[in-house]
Amino acid sequence: MLVVLLGLSTLAVIGGLYTAVNQPWIGVILSPGDDGSIVIARVHRTDLDPELSAGARLNAIGSPETGSMTITAIDIIEEPDTLSSYPALNEFRARQAALANIQDQTSVWLDVTTAAGEAKRISLAPFATRPAWSLPFEFWLQVFVGYAGLAVGGWVWSLRRREWGPFYLAVAGAALMVSALSAAIYGTRELSLPGELLLLLSGLNHAGTVAFGAATICLLAVYPKRVASNAQLIAVWIATAVAAGISIAQWAPSQSIGAYALIVIQFVAIGALIVVQLFLSRRNPVARAALGWFGLSILAGTSVFIFAIAAPLLIGLEPQASQAQAFGVILLIYAGLALGVARYRLFDLGIWAFRLGSYLVGAILLVGLDAFLIYGVAVERIPAFGIALLVLGLVYLPIRNAIGMRLSSRHSVAPQSFPQLVEIALERRPDRQSAKWQDLLIENFNPLTIETVAPVSKAALIDDGQGLLIPGHLNLPPLLLQFANSGRRLFSVRDVERAQHLVDLISHALDSGDAREQGVRMERTRIARDLHDNIGAQLLRTLHTPDLQRKDVIVSETLADLRDIISNAQGNGMALDEVLAELRYETNDRLALAGLQLSWQFTGMAETGVSARLAHTLRSVVRECASNTIRHAHATQLCIEIVERSGVIELSVSDDGKGFDEADPKPGRGLNNIHSRILGDGGTLSITGTQGTRLHARFPLAESGVQIEKLAHR
Repeated sequence: MLVVLLGLSTLAVIGGLYTAVNQPWIGVILSPGDDGSIVIARVHRTDLDPELSAGARLNAIGSPETGSMTITAIDIIEEPDTLSSYPALNEFRARQAALANIQDQTSVWLDVTTAAGEAKRISLAPFATRPAWSLPFEFWLQVFVGYAGLAVGGWVWSLRRREWGPFYLAVAGAALMVSALSAAIYGTRELSLPGELLLLLSGLNHAGTVAFGAATICLLAVYPKRVASNAQLIAVWIATAVAAGISIAQWAPSQSIGAYALIVIQFVAIGALIVVQLFLSRRNPVARAALGWFGLSILAGTSVFIFAIAAPLLIGLEPQASQAQAFGVILLIYAGLALGVARYRLFDLGIWAFRLGSYLVGAILLVGLDAFLIYGVAVERIPAFGIALLVLGLVYLPIRNAIGMRLSSRHSVAPQSFPQLVEIALERRPDRQSAKWQDLLIENFNPLTIETVAPVSKAALIDDGQGLLIPGHLNLPPLLLQFANSGRRLFSVRDVERAQHLVDLISHALDSGDAREQGVRMERTRIARDLHDNIGAQLLRTLHTPDLQRKDVIVSETLADLRDIISNAQGNGMALDEVLAELRYETNDRLALAGLQLSWQFTGMAETGVSARLAHTLRSVVRECASNTIRHAHATQLCIEIVERSGVIELSVSDDGKGFDEADPKPGRGLNNIHSRILGDGGTLSITGTQGTRLHARFPLAESGVQIEKLAHR
């Protein structure tokens, strides 16, 4: 359907363009003078007499076949319906027919008064057709308005073909096309049109205008709520057709009543229907938002019409907008209707209302101040416009920006929400955590209902802004908020941004809390591992030492290890040779007490530094291996080889004991702790049980050398 409508619209534009250019063309642009005469504003043709130039006054036009005819500014008015009476309108049409007959001759003359004040008669041959490039901007603007009206109406109707509202919107678009295209042809004529063509185009323009009003009335009578029966809607069209026929047939009491009475009545009916629909939709935020587009567009359109056209006429000034610009206003109204019917971005109505309203107020202030300076203070036009623009920039725009920033701040996360987010993140009970999170959402959005839904990845709007999806995280379930402000408005894009900001903040807080919990668990595991590997090994040494004095030394070392575990003092580095020297002495002492021999070999640089963490790992691994050898291996010797090269430490520990069955290994807590420590330091580990037990580990030094280098310079 949309393709069909666009095709018909394109054909209509082509037909209108063909009609506009298929008229005789003198090659000048005419404008009304201050004294009711016609002034040549511009000359397009280069083959004309040089005396026919911009600024000359055109007094008469004639030809040998028709004679001469004096012309006035009324002959080039845009809209003949603005004439005061039917006789004046009929005289205008008759003069148009006569002028068109003159222009259709092969040779015509123009009686002009040149810019120097000299009266001259200039002969020329009119072109049979008018080039398209000579058509003014107003022609193309009205063509665009008509095409856009039908295209938008067809687009909305194609989206919602089973609804009456979009159908009447499409009818209004078609009516706008008829009205705008016909006005584009006769409103931008060079001087005249044939009488029959002018009568047809004027009739089409009036019929299209009142049909647009009738379609809008029917639209508001069925959307969002149906308030009229089909019979009443048919009656609207019958009454519109009768009134339009009376106007075209000139049966009305006056020309102004015939041309504008029905339009005024239609506008009143449209306003009344909007009020009725607002009352009926007071509990439906989607319908209210759609009506908001209707009201906003109509308010903006009528405001422009009043301040740019009606008000200047009432105070005796020229209108500040042409008929073509008035059609732009109608398109603005129509676009608002289309957005409401299509339910496009209903949730952003508040933002658009502020933007459109602020721009409208700015335009009105600019025009009003400019007019005041010109007519009230007698300032020249160009300086007056510059002063008005300067005042607008220095006074109005800062106020507008301040209001806009204040409105935007309402959609950001309030500072008082941050303590609540922290409190939610620190809450350990999932039910209380979820309840506090919902309380925070209620405080920010005041939804009518909250319910749990399926998981979603990001905050998003659903149902034209009736619902707002909130992603879940960890113990917080995904939620659906419905009807913002207890159903008084729709959720907006700003609400989505604020909700996502809250979700990002609470996710970060929860992840931080979870990371803290994991850190606590890891620290507990480390302490338990250190207690087993180090404190256990030291206590075992104490148990096997008969010398009381030696026992005191071992207990002192054990307490030192215990303090190291408690304080977690792993940030201080130390020299690798010092660590290994202490570890060799300790290991040899333990093995000697148990009747075992120690073979110790170190290859590397003595000044190599290791971190306290890596030193602790080395001690723990060697101590655990020594403890296992003493308790389980039934060995006579333990061999330890340590090699440091290229930033890596390789540790090999082997004994000549009984080993273990590699097909059925049964690692104890000690070996598991060794494995965890080495992996935690980024190392690797392998253990074999044939011909004794052999362990091979690799440790990257990482930042150990940097830490030792700092110690060496103290």
